[in-house]
Amino acid sequence: MTKLAEEAARLVEMLPEDKAQALLEYARYLVEKADEEEWQRKFSDPRYRPKLTGLMDEVEREIAAGQAEPLDAEHL
Repeated sequence: MTKLAEEAARLVEMLPEDKAQALLEYARYLVEKADEEEWQRKFSDPRYRPKLTGLMDEVEREIAAGQAEPLDAEHL
């Protein structure tokens, strides 16, 4: 465990249960937000566009060939 993680764990242990739970939920939110920002950065970066376009083309070919089906978010 890194020194930063050890310090964070030590501080969390000092908090009352409800405050520790709130801090954990906030940390999860920050991780999710950072992940979303990273994906947004990649989608916005022109260096990734050829790769993303290639992947989309490949998926469309597979769907047209009956090898895959379009994603239906209602049935995940």
